[in-house]
Amino acid sequence: MTSHYIPIDPARHTRLHERLLLNPVIGHLTGLISTLFGAQLIAHGSVSIPQDPNQQLSLITLTTIYIINALLLKKIVRFPGGRSFSYSASITLALIASAMMVILAFRLGYSRSTLFIGFALLLGVQFINFIINRRYRSLKFALLPGVQITNKSGAENIRFRELTSTELSSIRYDALIVATETKIEDHWLRYVAHHSASGTTIISSKTLNEAISGKVDLNMLSIHDMDSLQPSAVYVIAKRLIDIASVALLSPIVLPVSLILATIIRFESKGSVLFIQERIGQKNVPFRMYKFRSMIPEDDDTPRFADMDEHRITRFGSFIRKFRLDELPQFLNVLKGDMSLIGPRPEQGGFVEQFEQEVPFYSYRHIVKPGITGWAQVSQGYAVCTESTWEKVEHDFFYIKNLSLWMDILIVLKTIRTVLTGFGAR
Repeated sequence: MTSHYIPIDPARHTRLHERLLLNPVIGHLTGLISTLFGAQLIAHGSVSIPQDPNQQLSLITLTTIYIINALLLKKIVRFPGGRSFSYSASITLALIASAMMVILAFRLGYSRSTLFIGFALLLGVQFINFIINRRYRSLKFALLPGVQITNKSGAENIRFRELTSTELSSIRYDALIVATETKIEDHWLRYVAHHSASGTTIISSKTLNEAISGKVDLNMLSIHDMDSLQPSAVYVIAKRLIDIASVALLSPIVLPVSLILATIIRFESKGSVLFIQERIGQKNVPFRMYKFRSMIPEDDDTPRFADMDEHRITRFGSFIRKFRLDELPQFLNVLKGDMSLIGPRPEQGGFVEQFEQEVPFYSYRHIVKPGITGWAQVSQGYAVCTESTWEKVEHDFFYIKNLSLWMDILIVLKTIRTVLTGFGAR
């Protein structure tokens, strides 16, 4: 009996994430109509098209917010943890704040009752949609023999069935999961071809495991995968412009907070306010990275993992590390072009040399600028040994492979949660 490899179209499986939302067309229209009509009915006792221009502008604002939120959610939901209601609500609140700033800045007329009732309904419709999808919407994935899913419990709203016979060809699945690294026998190849021809999505187990875990398995990586890890040149340029604009916009907040933190650090213990250390950046080029000092100074500059210096952390240093406030001086690194707001964390030169010998393709993480925060930080925390560094690099590769505005937005939301709550900080 002969056997063959199955070709996989990696872009085709992304539509499955949309099926997990009770929205694509009907759901979105229902939610939008409910929001607009509800706002008009509660505010003015009518569901007819208003003649008042202020009410018209308010309804247009609500529609714009709803559409932009739906488009962003559609992109963010593809990544692990992206389906959280708190993130969806955060995006909505940010859009609401932006809309109000535009309205007030240009002194546009609006209906206060229509707008604010509409805002409440927007959040309410999102919450109901989230609950319905979480409880009643799921996908059915069929696993061909030999397929291994490393973390089935991490797959939200997905039911797995391990196939043992091709006689189940009459059963409909949302996707068939195949192991593209191994060969498949003829009768299973015909089974996959039959389902593919009828519209079933075919996904490689490697792609699915990455989507569930948010990591690229280094053990499964080969030199031929390097092309898939090339970041978009267009977005790299846009990302730099976003970095500069974001730092400029946040400066009125960051500068006063930094001044307060610097004053407290200066009076709490002796030593410089800033901790300056050489790190390795994009293209393996060293640079000087700035942080607020959170430890008692020491002359020994031997590279060490973060947990090895816990005994030196000051009381206030522990606070600013928990909420990542010690990273604020790195905004200067961003302006200088050494770093980005989001990217793999820069490592010390001594560790880089060590990890290049121990972790496959380690230096490839330097293809993009290092960041103040990143996918590995919000997913894993700080690396404290070679094993956790291996996992950190797997997260970094997942970020590089999926580098986009949508993933950066999700990382920002996760980072804000860490800063506000300390949750996930290590």
